[in-house]
Amino acid sequence: MPKTASLLPFTKMQALGNDFVLFEEQNLNSPLTTPQIQWIASRRYGIGCDQVIFIKESSIADAEISFYNADGSQASACGNGTRCVAKYLGKESGLIQTPSFLSQFWQTQNNMTISLKEPTFSPPHPHGHFIDVGNPHLVIFTQDPNELDFATLALSLQPAEGINVELAHLISPTTLKVQIWERGVGITPACGSGACAVGVLSLKLGLIEKPPVIIEMTGGALEVDWAEGRLLLLTGPAEFCFKGMIDLP
Repeated sequence: MPKTASLLPFTKMQALGNDFVLFEEQNLNSPLTTPQIQWIASRRYGIGCDQVIFIKESSIADAEISFYNADGSQASACGNGTRCVAKYLGKESGLIQTPSFLSQFWQTQNNMTISLKEPTFSPPHPHGHFIDVGNPHLVIFTQDPNELDFATLALSLQPAEGINVELAHLISPTTLKVQIWERGVGITPACGSGACAVGVLSLKLGLIEKPPVIIEMTGGALEVDWAEGRLLLLTGPAEFCFKGMIDLP
């Protein structure tokens, strides 16, 4: 577990409404408890976020990061969170060590691009398609998203360890509209790894002919670029919200 002092500096960031609280581990000196992480993520009692991110020095990258969901569980990957950290580092390009892969990043105009883990596929599920891009996803393609109660469906499909669920439908030859359920969080306005999961599967299944794939979510659009034998790339905006100091309970 990361460590904490009584009064901690933090940075709040967001990417398409997917929001994060960032701490540098050099400022911490005792373990954070799960209730403290839950309190930080609380939108009524703490700062409020989908995930808490801890940043520390790395011998092989510009930074090493770890992710904790709003419920206090640890996440193995987060595309939008990694892009926020890339912006936080203030470099035009570099490397970030995540819990499940080494990510390349670079700035492209006002956007941040990162690479993700090479996708792996599992046999189809009765409701959709399994894919892992550093964390697990179940992608459901539909022609009519309004015929489903997505929140109820996503909850009903959760295994013991949890899984991210995406409901996607094609709206143009290059674009899919997607709803997101993040394990440990619930419905969110955007998800970077979820966008990658949908984008990769849309190309692999032939729903979209060639990259890049545009993924439209409640919070905005991300661009996914992938082909067999090439890096999986995710591009979109990442923004600072505010900085402050927090006294944990």
